[in-house]
Amino acid sequence: MRAAWLLSFFLAVSPAAAQAPFDMSGERPPAPTSAPPAAPANGGPGGVPPAVDSQVPGLADIQPRVLQAAKRYFVPFTELVLSGEYSQRSWSVFLTPEQAAAAAEIHLGYQSAVVVAPEASRLKLSINGIDVVDAPVAASDNASDISVAIPPRVLHAGLNDIVISAVQRHRTDCTTQSTYELRTQIDLSRTFLTFYGAEAARWKRVEDLRAIGVDENGTTTFNLVVPSMAQAASAAPTVRLGEALALMAGMPNQSFEVTETGSSGAGSGVANVVIGPVADISKLLEKLPEGAEAGPVAKVVDDPKLGPSTLVVSGPNWQAVDMAIDDIASQVDRPVGSLRSSLATRTWRTPDVPMLLGASNLKFSDLGVTTLEFSGRRIRTDFAVGVPSDFYADAYGQATILLDAAYSQDVLPGSHIDVYVNDYIAATMPITAAGGEILRHLPIKVTMRHFRPGDNTIAIEAVLLTQADAVCGPGATSAGGQRLAIFDSSEFVMPDFARIARTPDLAAISGTGAPYSRAEYALPLIMERAQPETVSAAVTLLARMSVAAGRLIGVDTTTAAAAVADRNALFISALSQIPPAVLAQVGVSGNSSSGWGESVASVHPSTEATFDEWRQKLRGSGWRGQVSSFEDWMSRTFNISMNSFRMFPGRPAEFTPQGSASLVVAQETSPTSGGTWTVITAPTGSALRDGVRTLTQQDSWRSLGGHLTTVDTGDNKVSTLSVTQFNFVETQPFSLANYRLILANWLSANALSYAVVLTLFSILLGLATAVLLGSLGRRR
Repeated sequence: MRAAWLLSFFLAVSPAAAQAPFDMSGERPPAPTSAPPAAPANGGPGGVPPAVDSQVPGLADIQPRVLQAAKRYFVPFTELVLSGEYSQRSWSVFLTPEQAAAAAEIHLGYQSAVVVAPEASRLKLSINGIDVVDAPVAASDNASDISVAIPPRVLHAGLNDIVISAVQRHRTDCTTQSTYELRTQIDLSRTFLTFYGAEAARWKRVEDLRAIGVDENGTTTFNLVVPSMAQAASAAPTVRLGEALALMAGMPNQSFEVTETGSSGAGSGVANVVIGPVADISKLLEKLPEGAEAGPVAKVVDDPKLGPSTLVVSGPNWQAVDMAIDDIASQVDRPVGSLRSSLATRTWRTPDVPMLLGASNLKFSDLGVTTLEFSGRRIRTDFAVGVPSDFYADAYGQATILLDAAYSQDVLPGSHIDVYVNDYIAATMPITAAGGEILRHLPIKVTMRHFRPGDNTIAIEAVLLTQADAVCGPGATSAGGQRLAIFDSSEFVMPDFARIARTPDLAAISGTGAPYSRAEYALPLIMERAQPETVSAAVTLLARMSVAAGRLIGVDTTTAAAAVADRNALFISALSQIPPAVLAQVGVSGNSSSGWGESVASVHPSTEATFDEWRQKLRGSGWRGQVSSFEDWMSRTFNISMNSFRMFPGRPAEFTPQGSASLVVAQETSPTSGGTWTVITAPTGSALRDGVRTLTQQDSWRSLGGHLTTVDTGDNKVSTLSVTQFNFVETQPFSLANYRLILANWLSANALSYAVVLTLFSILLGLATAVLLGSLGRRR
């Protein structure tokens, strides 16, 4: 009877359900496919989160309510790959109070290599020290998705620390080479946070723009709507606002799109900003912010055309707009000349990178490296330190790692510990003793040749050989106890180093925004103000420089190119719009090839590139080939290049833009060496905007260096031409100790000059000895 009643009930409701389905697939959270480990009922670390439905108010009611879900992508990289047997990345995500208070869920999409053994590999993700995801790496055939409810009180307003790590083991191979095949790629488009609640989807305050985050590609975009962009008075405030927003958000891959009308494209990683006097912006907005007609205003509003959470910066005139921008800038700016103790990197790397201005001693625990025990074959961990723009110790300096570690008796001689600086090998410490050992403050000298201004990544990699791996029996890839421990009591010791700036040096711009970050006057910014593409490129570039500098860089957009004189200056425009005298000063030819910027096979290669190809083909053939081989051997063995034997290096040959390189950045001193000129140019305005956008991405930006850099936007390739002739620029008060270090580094970098000086001193010593013996010696 009961079964018949149920059958009749379903038959009665089925037609209605088929005609008018109630779909909440886009409104309510999906059931989690993985859950965090169990914990006490109080929701502390390791606790079992309640079911998603029980976290969201109203979902347990008989009459369900429609919930508004806000999606927030949170991986701040254009690509995230966890490679090797152990890999970890950490960063912070800013949340508004409304987002932190809302019920939330995390989604993680990934795919692993076929050779990753799921039974011995784990993928973990923690938020603020609490494990949220802990699952086997089991997505070799198809991509996998993990959906987990975030326990209450885990998230908080402000910065939230996220750590993602993977322990991976090979299915069948026990060799060190096989560890390079292990990789798990995080799918950025399927990795995000979901907040349930109407308030979590909106920004209410200007400081909420810190929560802009990234889009599904790991990038951040600010759409600046400037209705009066053609007016000369709009350029400098637009650049200043872009710098302030970039510092506030602090994301690694930011770009700015400047238009006169704007569009309604907002979402995760995108923000719409309207800037201008009331008379200009009133045509765009349905309703002006309250008080905008009377004084400076910076408010977040919901606009039907531009979308919700639109920032409006306005006032009765441009002077009032400047005052509104100053209110925003005051939250993130710092005085010129103030020293920084750290570089703000938390949004892509935690903790913030310490800035080392001289001799320093830091423990690994202070650098974010925790004690690590490892049972595999190859392990890599890293930390970062920063050096100032006037760092000058790349030819002689050596830092020291005082390593606290231990290795088991299973580890065989032939194993080694390597140290990399910015992905360049800097030191190797072989393990020669068998039977295991505890290393207490073992000194490892690290060359500083590869240090650059700004942040520098130092990686420690251990390659461990054992007899068990040589045999590689069944199950050996995941079997075995701990082989190595690296303790967080280890220390990084930075010696005192020379402090003097050089020009040209594009690496100083990418590292700390120097020399423009140190100028006490507004930087002359010469550009074509009427082209939106050029203005977009200028704002994007200055915003990136401000993030590197840690402060706003004031600009003057009214100075003409002929009136720059001997000040620092920045020229950014298409090649045809830059004065020939400026191009000649920075060593760029104004006559580019007709195919510049085109990625085609018919583009004629440069003479230098062709010569290098033929030298590679004929290496070892004839006496010239022997000379080339000798040069390479000297570089590999003694780190000495032929440039070290030049007494008076000449000015580099004029560079002619050609090929697929769509952006050129060149730097030189001003005509009388009183300032530094930097030119950023491309064949067209659109190529300039796209090229600057590629250059300012985190991976490309740290490759900026030398006296000239080219960017190929098609392949995201950055190439540099090293500096052959530079001028010193004083940055420190006179000090004999500093000058001694400067002289030591210069002589180390110029071997021939050092030999000449040594020879002259030897001759003088001989003459002085002869004179002394002639006057005091016995004569026959």
